[in-house]
Amino acid sequence: MANPAANVLHTGQPVLRMRDLRKEFPGVLALDGVSIDVRPGEILGLVGENGAGKSTLIKILGGVYPTGTYTGSINFAGQKRRFSGAADSMAAGISIVHQELSLVPEMTVAENLSLGNEPRRFGLVDAVRMVEVAAKRLQRVGATFDPETTVSALGISEQQVVEIARALGNDAQLVVLDEPTAALSESEVRRLFALLGALRAKGTSFIYVSHHLEEIFELCDRIAVLRDGRLIDCLDTADTNEAHVVELMTGAELSELELAGRGSASKEDEPAATVLQVEHLSVETPRWRGRDPLRDISLHVRAGEVVALAGAMGSGRTALLSTLFGLARGKVRGRVSLNGELMHIAKPADAIGAGVAMVPEDRKARGLVLGMSVTHNLTLAALRGLTGVLVDPVDEESEARKAAKQLQLVAPSMDADVATLSGGNQQKVVIGKWLLTKPSLLLLDEPTRGVDVGAKAEIYRLIRGLVDDGMAVVLASSDLPEVVRLSDRVVVLRDGRVAGEVAQPDVSQRAIMQLALGGTA
Repeated sequence: MANPAANVLHTGQPVLRMRDLRKEFPGVLALDGVSIDVRPGEILGLVGENGAGKSTLIKILGGVYPTGTYTGSINFAGQKRRFSGAADSMAAGISIVHQELSLVPEMTVAENLSLGNEPRRFGLVDAVRMVEVAAKRLQRVGATFDPETTVSALGISEQQVVEIARALGNDAQLVVLDEPTAALSESEVRRLFALLGALRAKGTSFIYVSHHLEEIFELCDRIAVLRDGRLIDCLDTADTNEAHVVELMTGAELSELELAGRGSASKEDEPAATVLQVEHLSVETPRWRGRDPLRDISLHVRAGEVVALAGAMGSGRTALLSTLFGLARGKVRGRVSLNGELMHIAKPADAIGAGVAMVPEDRKARGLVLGMSVTHNLTLAALRGLTGVLVDPVDEESEARKAAKQLQLVAPSMDADVATLSGGNQQKVVIGKWLLTKPSLLLLDEPTRGVDVGAKAEIYRLIRGLVDDGMAVVLASSDLPEVVRLSDRVVVLRDGRVAGEVAQPDVSQRAIMQLALGGTA
């Protein structure tokens, strides 16, 4: 069991010592006396539910919260450190890949990778050398896209790869990776793990933050568990198991959480009415360098059914959802019908009007207005139904509270800025916003990206409840256990085409991967 007194990890010569770190925000104690060591050539897993204090700890270490805004001490590479900003932390030899991407969208990949440390020749930036250096860094992490590509033209998973390449290219002694695989395909995860193992063997230390416990157990030497701002325990990975770590994180046993979101493979009723019918859908665009993002896609989704889209990064998962929501990046061909009626979706307003809702993969950039309250975010997509000449604030508050209750939302108040909520509760707000539009088809793109194990279980229950009430759901996810758990059928995409389909009870990670890699299920 957890040992609350085990707040200090005794090691020989740690590269990092954090002692008695305490950080307060108005009304919130984010860190309460946390002490952690990291050893040379070690990968330390850092786990905890959203709001446990992980992000606060990382931001202190990275100089985002400078010395003076917290109490406690940091000793790194044998010296006491007082970071006044992120530049101080980087100069000391600490590199951090934050969960929230920090790239400059208008700049190229090469410019982002050299930002602040541009190679120069005769006093001017050496653009040729900069591209050469970037190409080597991208090759190191297995990326194949052009370093002269503008970052805004990349998908979020490709941007994540750029962030990792930038962190690993600084030859840091300590690298902190915050949810680094959240948007990566299985093959990209394998390449990243191999790279981390090679760097660890050369003495680089890592703090690895992830909600994917299978990654933590595969990769990490030790696991530090935070809960409510405290270090609950730190364990050798070989001496514990997933169930025990979940119990330390949440107070609930893993078996309880595993029951959430089980697929409805045992349905014995007659097939329900078809809600979505896609026939020979293609998106043609020269911006994909000769390869269209979608080619001759056909599928259907019934009421009360979850159809999952699986496949590697770039297979077309997000492109398909975006096209169905009126965000196609090119000329659309084919037919899309909703509840038997042919749809003409040129923009999101057309999709919303037809009864389609979409939860995007990047909730902060595309799903929320961070400076607005929980109430206003929840009602934002459904204001037309709450208005006469003006929005009725009483009706708006009532609808928001009903949604919050259905979502089991945890927030300081309905008037609190949505930015103050944990990642899991922010995701619930994005889902709730669209549920208030009463859609017949719900599109979910990476619905549990960056949320903790407890919030993930709650979102699974919510999705299953919606499906049991007759909603049709199309879910795109790079998390194969999630796909297996939630789906009734899985459509596997490869290179913008349907590679195959597998239905319960035959859905398995192996069957999905075989189709994704070009085999047969």
